[in-house]
Amino acid sequence: MNIGVRNVQTPAELAAAEQFERLCASLPGGAAASAARSEAIARFAASGLPHRRLEDWKYTDLRTLLRELPEPATPSPAQVEPEVLGAIDAWRIVIVDGGAPVLPQELAAAGVTVRALSESLESQPELVSAWPAHSQTPILDLNTAFVRSGLVLDIPDGVILDRPVHLACVATVPAPAAIYLRNRIRVGKAASAIVVETYEGPDAIAYLVNTASRLSVADEGRLVWGKVQADGDAAVHLATAAADVGAGARLVCAPFTVGAAVSRNQIAVTFVGAQASADIAGVQLLGGRQHGDTTLFVDHALPGSASRELFKTVLDGRARGVFQGMILVRPVAQKTDGRMMSQALMLSDDAEMDNKPELEIYADDVQCGHGATAGRIDEDLLFYLRARGIPEVQAKALLIEAFVSEAIDVIGDDAICAALSEMAHAWVADRTPAGES
Repeated sequence: MNIGVRNVQTPAELAAAEQFERLCASLPGGAAASAARSEAIARFAASGLPHRRLEDWKYTDLRTLLRELPEPATPSPAQVEPEVLGAIDAWRIVIVDGGAPVLPQELAAAGVTVRALSESLESQPELVSAWPAHSQTPILDLNTAFVRSGLVLDIPDGVILDRPVHLACVATVPAPAAIYLRNRIRVGKAASAIVVETYEGPDAIAYLVNTASRLSVADEGRLVWGKVQADGDAAVHLATAAADVGAGARLVCAPFTVGAAVSRNQIAVTFVGAQASADIAGVQLLGGRQHGDTTLFVDHALPGSASRELFKTVLDGRARGVFQGMILVRPVAQKTDGRMMSQALMLSDDAEMDNKPELEIYADDVQCGHGATAGRIDEDLLFYLRARGIPEVQAKALLIEAFVSEAIDVIGDDAICAALSEMAHAWVADRTPAGES
């Protein structure tokens, strides 16, 4: 006898349907974008929030972790200066509470096309409808359904930017609210740019950030894309990024996570041209009861591409870190060179790290490998430093900062690397007992 099991919807799932019914007519975009939003919320209603019985969400049961779905935030017209990377010399674009970005005219003078997402959806509904199938998740469906703000950045062929573009997303909400953002970044043929997204907000407020970034690097192009997540200590941060890398092009992808109570970064990279390369290096610094998940998918779809993935996680208190990484080598992708490593440094007996690196190879002439480690601070190195007169607390701090610096340095920009190193130093200092620094 078959017994039907009816899935009971959570308050967050029920809220999503109710909010969309009430708000859909006010969301930007024409008929095509509206249809894409309706399809997305229908898929979300059918699937619900992902949970631990799904392999990709085994370690991050969002159905349990996200019990409530706050109302979308009211866009703020206020102008605020970002704290995260606010001191670096960059073309800066600030989005406050999911409002409209203020676009710097200097970027247009540099040959870059930059527009607000809300102004582009009427003529480009594909900004919400087109997305790689392997990145489609209920989280992206929620983003598609509700997004109203973000950036469309187009760096034409041959344009080389000599300063980073800093997209600062700042939450100032006084109460729980949901902020949905989507960014489209395209680097043209033989063009080059550094683009860094930062996210920050107040502590003690359970706001939600759901952001999606679509990246394209055309043939012989170069994109350094950094993402710094420094949200408030009660926030939930959900992020999806998908990148296409053309022939002979190079992508550097560098997520840095230090904030939010719960975070999940989903990153997918696809080589759509031969002889392309990608360096993907991330850092997670988690303490208290923070939960941080990085889920990575690298698709070697054409011959001769190379990828390097390096992720460093430092865990303190009762924090939980998750790394899931998959390298897929398709049958045509001969001469692929792929390496993946996840390393965790455990500062507490109560912290937890879940590592799941995977390889799936269908070509025979490749070099691929993966690995994962988790352990405490090396006692021999600690003894070496203490033997040279360095106090134990300072010696541990030096070793922790050295541990993450290898991943930070991948971004390659001195000012950004220095700012991230300073954030890592501050994180370590916060854990230094008073009077022992």
